[in-house]
Amino acid sequence: MKNIVIVGQNGNLAKALANQFPNAIQVEREEYLLWLTNPTRLQDYFKNQNISGSETIVFNCAGVINPNAALNEINLLNFDLPVFLSEESTNLNFRLFTFGTVMEKLPKYASSNSYLDSKLRFYNKFIGTERWVKSNTHVQMHTLYGGIKCHPHMFLGQMHQAISRREIFKMTGGEQIREYHHLDDDARAVKLISTINTSGVMDISHGKPEKLKDIANAIFSHFDLLQFLKLSENQTDVNDNLGVIFKRSEVISSIAFRDPIDNIIKWLEEQKGDNE
Repeated sequence: MKNIVIVGQNGNLAKALANQFPNAIQVEREEYLLWLTNPTRLQDYFKNQNISGSETIVFNCAGVINPNAALNEINLLNFDLPVFLSEESTNLNFRLFTFGTVMEKLPKYASSNSYLDSKLRFYNKFIGTERWVKSNTHVQMHTLYGGIKCHPHMFLGQMHQAISRREIFKMTGGEQIREYHHLDDDARAVKLISTINTSGVMDISHGKPEKLKDIANAIFSHFDLLQFLKLSENQTDVNDNLGVIFKRSEVISSIAFRDPIDNIIKWLEEQKGDNE
């Protein structure tokens, strides 16, 4: 039985993986930040937890997803920390999972904000370091929903706020396509991948994207607030995903992904009022 270490405690992904691995060791922020300033502390941490690298899987769930956060914080957690853990994985012989985004495959768009750019830089570092690719797994994820946090800087969070406050919601024409995945579905997929002796870059795709305008129309219609949705008020980034459809990953063919629009609405109903 492998030892499971989850770096991070408070994020939605960390919580979802903790549900899949109830016996996992979860590392709090105060601890993993010290690893960056005192590298030998990670080795000491393994000793104190009585775990060996060869019997350990580490999931790095620490990170910043808000592109408006301080740049030094984004770089520290989205680049410096996974680079450090990747190096230490080869020194201590543990298997590391890092988490990125499928937008890393659209580098022109990934350069459009600080969050995506930090993910792209780590991805390029990962694929350019052969020893990491041979021993670790970099998981590229789609847009997530679910969990206890409805982030106000994200598309769904912005709509949730507009609905809660009965405010006008302005967006692009909505031709961009996205795969929306429930956190728990992706957590089950990650758990499945962790049981397979494979490494390198893997994406978790179900292959059934939706246009943003269709998601927005469905949500505002459900809440009987369609008059507050204003399409084509903002300009679309030409480098955004306007047509790339990712094929369903064969490795996770047994995972049943729930219908996104119906379940997004259900999740927003549970969140309703939080931003009032």
